[in-house]
Amino acid sequence: MLTVIDLSNHQQGLDLSTLAADAFIFKLTEGNYFEDKAALDFIRQARDLNKPFGLYHFLDTSPITEQVDFFLTHASPFIGEALLALDYEDYGRVGAKKAKQFLDEVSDKTGVKPLIYMNESDANSEDWKEVIKSDYGLWVAKYSSNLPKLTQWTEYAMWQYTSSPYDTNHFYGDINAWGKYAQVSSEETTHYHTTGKRFKVLKDLIVKADEAFKKDTGLLFSKSSLIAIESIRHTQTTTHGCLHYNHHEVFVTLHKDYVDKIE
Repeated sequence: MLTVIDLSNHQQGLDLSTLAADAFIFKLTEGNYFEDKAALDFIRQARDLNKPFGLYHFLDTSPITEQVDFFLTHASPFIGEALLALDYEDYGRVGAKKAKQFLDEVSDKTGVKPLIYMNESDANSEDWKEVIKSDYGLWVAKYSSNLPKLTQWTEYAMWQYTSSPYDTNHFYGDINAWGKYAQVSSEETTHYHTTGKRFKVLKDLIVKADEAFKKDTGLLFSKSSLIAIESIRHTQTTTHGCLHYNHHEVFVTLHKDYVDKIE
């Protein structure tokens, strides 16, 4: 069992080496607009301490696909390293169907199955059978010395049992188990590269001027050329790399049929 501490911008500037934690989980994004400014520093510290970490998205009422794209834009550099989770609470309680849509889209685009975080009451009061059937793990909150009592879930991966002095959790597994939650599935769950900085072009590529891939730039990457990208973005239908050309942001597909990752 691991002791896991959950942190966000509310603890910005905290020295993680002062905490008695085996692992950490950090808020990364919320909705389709908010990036947690403490996350990158916390990730750097966790890596320096050689501690595993996770990243979560706080759901709100904005369109689900926009939230998935926003979360993965920021999470992409850490896919395969970080455990991923969806935070379902407060004004983000938009229903199990929409929560499952978020989980499914993240899983389809990354090959990583996220956990879903909620309190004991929400885990019992809403209909989660489709989420459970799809094998998404539960991260449950109940601030008590008594174990959570669940009516639908037969087990849970992590229990947040206190918020004092920080949100602290029991993760029911060792570091290897944590790593399995974080790793990309060995099955072919996505046709796109979700990480990487440099790629070899396998087929001639036309560079696009917009993220909808409708407007051409006139720039062509020919077969066997190498391209360096600055970031990765996701939409409902594609994953693409972003770079700058003529002082404008432009986009190339990262479909595995068209590019091969070299770094």
